[in-house]
Amino acid sequence: MSIIIKAIKIAINTVIGLVLLITIAIFIIIKPGSNNINNSSGNVNTISSFHLNTNNIDYNKNATSTKLNIKASTINISNIERREILNRAKSMVEVKWTPKYNIVDKYGLYVFIKGKTYSGIPYSMDLDQASSANDFLSKITNSKMLYGNDCSGFVSAAWGISRQTTLTLLNGVKNGSNFDGKFVNEISWSDLQPGDALLTDNGKGEGHIMLYINSDNKNSDKLNVYEQNVQTLIPFEPLPLAREDVRSKRRLIKQGYIPIRLMQSGISQ
Repeated sequence: MSIIIKAIKIAINTVIGLVLLITIAIFIIIKPGSNNINNSSGNVNTISSFHLNTNNIDYNKNATSTKLNIKASTINISNIERREILNRAKSMVEVKWTPKYNIVDKYGLYVFIKGKTYSGIPYSMDLDQASSANDFLSKITNSKMLYGNDCSGFVSAAWGISRQTTLTLLNGVKNGSNFDGKFVNEISWSDLQPGDALLTDNGKGEGHIMLYINSDNKNSDKLNVYEQNVQTLIPFEPLPLAREDVRSKRRLIKQGYIPIRLMQSGISQ
């Protein structure tokens, strides 16, 4: 019996050995080398290590940061909106009012006389600013205190945005700030259109702004503007009231003014 068991074990080992030999033979026959790569020393196709430089990169010249994308996606306001801007400014310049009391400027520089009729919203740097001609009339009629707006408050009201300063408008140009869903972009002097504005600020909140109406047909250096300023000449007395004025473009450029435009977003909300 033991002889039979030994014979069976020998047979099994022999079969296993044959299977291993056959497997090795098959591996040798089909080993890599049947592909198209020639391993001879002169024809080896090598793969270089990965390397990337600026010449490999295609830059999208239109790509900008998120903030600049907002500015780049603004579009011009309509001609109807431009007319509305000028109409709001004109109404603040032409509004007529008669104080019931003598109204003295808080700095004592000037007095609006009781019973005398004036044209234009008076200049005021108080926090409470007139947002329209009607708003001004509703508050000045029985007032003993001065009520009005300053240059940036005047332009803000004409543009129909919340009260801004020359500094916040300048920063808005630089940073793409959102003013009640609108934006402000710097434009070229040659691209001025009615309702644009002319701005200067020293970066510390000291500046001035005026609203552009149009240019003189005979002299392109003369710019017709609406503005709120600290002094305006009225027959017989200097008083600070919103007014229409004529400015020299050449002088404004020399003084550091930049033309800016109210824009609306071109991005769907």
